[in-house]
Amino acid sequence: MVKNIFNKIFPKKKSSKRGISPVIATILLIALTVSAAAIVYFVVVPLLQGQGELVLMSSVTITDEDDDGNFDTVEADLFNLGTDTVTLDDSLTMIIYSSVTTSYFWSITTDKEFIVQEEQTIKAETTSSEEQITPYSQYEVKITYGSKEISLGRLFSSMPTNSTGSGEEEPTIIYLSSPLVYRTSANDPSTCRGTFPTTAGYSPRLYFLVGIFDSGTKNLDSSTFDYINANGFGAAEDYHPYIGTTDTYTERITSHTGNTVLAYNDSGLYPGCVTFRGTSFDPNDDLDWPERGIVYMYTYIYNPTDDAMDLDISVQVDDGYQLWLNGEYLSSGKSNEWNKWRASQTITLDPGYNIFTFKAADNQGNWDAQILLWDAGEADSITSLLNVWPLLEPTSTNW
Repeated sequence: MVKNIFNKIFPKKKSSKRGISPVIATILLIALTVSAAAIVYFVVVPLLQGQGELVLMSSVTITDEDDDGNFDTVEADLFNLGTDTVTLDDSLTMIIYSSVTTSYFWSITTDKEFIVQEEQTIKAETTSSEEQITPYSQYEVKITYGSKEISLGRLFSSMPTNSTGSGEEEPTIIYLSSPLVYRTSANDPSTCRGTFPTTAGYSPRLYFLVGIFDSGTKNLDSSTFDYINANGFGAAEDYHPYIGTTDTYTERITSHTGNTVLAYNDSGLYPGCVTFRGTSFDPNDDLDWPERGIVYMYTYIYNPTDDAMDLDISVQVDDGYQLWLNGEYLSSGKSNEWNKWRASQTITLDPGYNIFTFKAADNQGNWDAQILLWDAGEADSITSLLNVWPLLEPTSTNW
């Protein structure tokens, strides 16, 4: 019978050659049956069962319900565009980015079920003061349902008003600040600490990042192309990003900084050593970018005194770099010294804002960049310097 069925499907040609044997025909039929069953089980059945899919429909709102000056409640509008009901987990994950990135679970207090094509507002809160979001800090909201997760993006908090929308007048804050990171060779990755240029120095950790440009392209360590200018924002060394910068980059860039300016607070095992890829420098940095490309790193050093300071500077970059201070060219280097601190030079930090423009290129493999400042001459108050993120567009008479 099996043979008759097979002969109808695959009729023999009129020739003197022998046809397929009954055993082979049986094996082929079994294989076809198994394949068809697999298609039904893995493709058709899931489609019939349906799947829920949530998307964000509004901006995320955080509020200070207990009027203590920190944010304890978050709201967002979600829409289920899938083909089945979605039920949220009982809590969402609130990730707060600071010198140490910490995750907390905030309880969802609104309805957790979304039927098909339904939009509703979810609300979550925390009652622990240790889990609240402080003003002017970065945070990220992640919501899970079943085996899926939706991230509402990395955001930046402002100054809260109280739960009634009033409250005291917000203070005028022009920047967020952090002391420079004190470092010795023991605080430098083993890959390059053998050439640490001084007994002790200080590194910035607050950066604005823009990139990756020309991701995947080889031999970029000697590139002098100005990607900032190519996107219509003027010369790279004259660009002054700040918290709230809305510039959008579209030319020769991938989305690793969101096609805009990313405020990045470097922490990890060696704060001050920004590691984009690999484990040879700071294995605890979490950027995990692909190899080969260019990133612009902007960092501000604020001199609160009335006097200029003369300091020494050195950089270590895997692979190539170009460096400017307040729009003036300082130095550059290629990949042949990727695991060494480069030759030092003396710079002057003026009163007020000083901005370093640091263009770092990776040829392959590991990728990092770091700056070190120290005072090798007459004693200056280097510990009074602040590493800052401007909240308003910065200005200086020295630019």
